[in-house]
Amino acid sequence: MHFTGAAVFLVVSVTALAPCQEGKPPPARANGWWPSAGAVILGGGGFTQGPADALVDRIIRLAGGADARIVVIPTASVKLASLPAAGPLPPTVAAVREHLESRGARQIILLHTRDREVANSEEFVKPLRTANAVFLTGGASRVLDEIYHDTLVEREIKAVLERGGVVAGDSAGAITLGDFWLDWDSRAKSLAKATDGLGVLPRVTVTPHVESLAGDERTSDVLTYLLAHPGTIGINIQEDTFLVLRGSTAEVGGKGGVSIFDPAKDRSKAYLRLASSERHDLAK
Repeated sequence: MHFTGAAVFLVVSVTALAPCQEGKPPPARANGWWPSAGAVILGGGGFTQGPADALVDRIIRLAGGADARIVVIPTASVKLASLPAAGPLPPTVAAVREHLESRGARQIILLHTRDREVANSEEFVKPLRTANAVFLTGGASRVLDEIYHDTLVEREIKAVLERGGVVAGDSAGAITLGDFWLDWDSRAKSLAKATDGLGVLPRVTVTPHVESLAGDERTSDVLTYLLAHPGTIGINIQEDTFLVLRGSTAEVGGKGGVSIFDPAKDRSKAYLRLASSERHDLAK
């Protein structure tokens, strides 16, 4: 399955539950870029069935189980102004919802608009205020930034994390959870900041769909940008792979690997590379 896809908002019942604890993560460092509460999950895109199931299972479990309220924001892949209030959903949206349901999720809220004023309205963000998890699907990164950056949606997504919930994104969704997105500037012949992102992970740029963790153009170009902008952090994620950040604990799931760049620790290459099932305390 490929994560793309989903909502006006459509609500599937009931009350909020506290997220489960799935083992206590190390406390976050005061000046760390990782989450100080809750969990952030970043997907590298291009998911096949097994890793996609593992990603969805992790979201559901960390959010509190089958009755957790999961808000899906499919705006990056939906060109409609809003989702239909009744009748069939767009195929990409229906696929995401069906996948979550197939893994046991019972309360799925689809939240979508193409109107920035709507995204900045109190009525629109109500589902986020009782959510245990938020999932932003893949698609067009610029759209997410144009619609949701610096709105009530951004504020309430961060609030989900602050109260111990889960904020997850795949591909474009993962990109926008960072502080900025890097895209190729043909005039400068280098990567440049293209969008702001939602800043869920401060000072971080996320690059999904990476083919190789050692030596491809995304590796060298991202590092070049970070070296020119002190204090910034880069996360490169291969396809069919996801990174879970809980406190300062980083854990990789899926089939591939993740590279983390911090020029303050290593100016020549990624200071940390993690393969599937590997875990590391980023505070050390």
